[in-house]
Amino acid sequence: MTDKEAMKLHELIDELRAKLKKSLQELLQARKDLDLEREEHQLTELRYNTLKNAVDKVDRLNQRRPDVEIPADEPVYKKDLK
Repeated sequence: MTDKEAMKLHELIDELRAKLKKSLQELLQARKDLDLEREEHQLTELRYNTLKNAVDKVDRLNQRRPDVEIPADEPVYKKDLK
């Protein structure tokens, strides 16, 4: 193998290393972005569930209560006891 061939192989190896490094950096960045999106999604779900629970609680508090039936033969007020 001549020096010229060795230099070409060395340059080719350097190019391949640079491409590999770039690809790995892109992959790592994509993973970081995905993790960030997952965290944001979890926070959004947590906020949604918190608000939904609060709304459900308010809805339960605002539900119409059943009417109270008072039998006709019982006095309603103390003055009716006379």
